[in-house]
Amino acid sequence: MQAVIGRVFLGALGLLLLAWGLGMPLVAGLGAEAPGTITHVRRQLGDRGEAIPNRYSYAISYEFRLPDGRLAQGSTYRVGDYFSPGLLTKGRAVQVRYLPGLPAISVVQWHWAAMLEHGVVAAVGGLLWHLAVRGRADRGKPRRKRPGRAPR
Repeated sequence: MQAVIGRVFLGALGLLLLAWGLGMPLVAGLGAEAPGTITHVRRQLGDRGEAIPNRYSYAISYEFRLPDGRLAQGSTYRVGDYFSPGLLTKGRAVQVRYLPGLPAISVVQWHWAAMLEHGVVAAVGGLLWHLAVRGRADRGKPRRKRPGRAPR
């Protein structure tokens, strides 16, 4: 029973990582576009303690108007120096890409260098899902013995 619960958890985690890893690049490339505005920028904790000093994580909130006039909101995280998270500062105009049917899923000024990160996450998610499914399919099959040397 524990093995089944573990495989279900592993499969669910794999599908979640796969959806996130593939979803954001798809939204960035194929989503609808709208002009938006940065509404809030907040620095998270202290220095990240990386090899490059004075780098901080920033939480950035933004809003944008949908074609029907409704106001939608989103948030993202970026890394920047002590003074700012790059070009994303409060009040600045930005381009937002979003899913037309679900504007809560949106991306602000997507940079394609993030494709590597999303690709790795998608690959790990696919591997976890594959391991969960493969284990379930092999469960009822008897294992074959490997041909080996005869004992002396």
